[in-house]
Amino acid sequence: MTIDPKLIPNPKTLTHFRAFLDKVYSKSLHQLYHHQSPKPSRSRPRLVLVIRTGNVGRVLLNHKEVKQEAEKVGFEVVVFEPKPSTPLSVAYKLMNSSHAMVGVHGTAMTHTLFLRPGSVFLQVVSLGTQKAAELCYGKPAKAIGVEYMEYRIDAEESSLINKYGKEDKMIKEPMGFEGKNWSYDIMKIYLKEQNVRVDLDRFRGYLKEAYEKGIKLLDRGMV
Repeated sequence: MTIDPKLIPNPKTLTHFRAFLDKVYSKSLHQLYHHQSPKPSRSRPRLVLVIRTGNVGRVLLNHKEVKQEAEKVGFEVVVFEPKPSTPLSVAYKLMNSSHAMVGVHGTAMTHTLFLRPGSVFLQVVSLGTQKAAELCYGKPAKAIGVEYMEYRIDAEESSLINKYGKEDKMIKEPMGFEGKNWSYDIMKIYLKEQNVRVDLDRFRGYLKEAYEKGIKLLDRGMV
């Protein structure tokens, strides 16, 4: 997800695109969708926990516990499960009024484009998706001024370990399957068959770091 200025007549960047999104969706948005999400908290930074459910792959299996941990850290947490029918204006309003976003690597991470510069994006990187996570969402997030954090899961946090075991190359050397070895069958395993259950003790440290960044945004008047 990027823009190559060299390929268009009038060079534009993701920063320009982010400004365009602001122009399109911020116009009179509070009048149209005021009733669809709570007002921003002035005492706690807001974190959007992006989830997916069903047999789709890369499901955060313990998202309820993650929500509780984020609240214990100090966040106001909104759980967001985007659907094909979710209006982009609704997603924009939620993200643009929040201070942090957390989610497992996947297409829903494109919502980072709706985050304000300075906001925090904590991407949970599942096995076999490290390069794609950085290229598709990490790099663009940094390009628009979003604070990017990565939580790379350990083998024990992936559901694939139950199927393949600790010693299988799919578990021990997932990076070896990225790039030229990324066949459809491999893609299906890492993207469609894999779910995630984060280690709450380890993940808590990342939430605390994101919270500290969120508090600084509030102190600067970004409500």
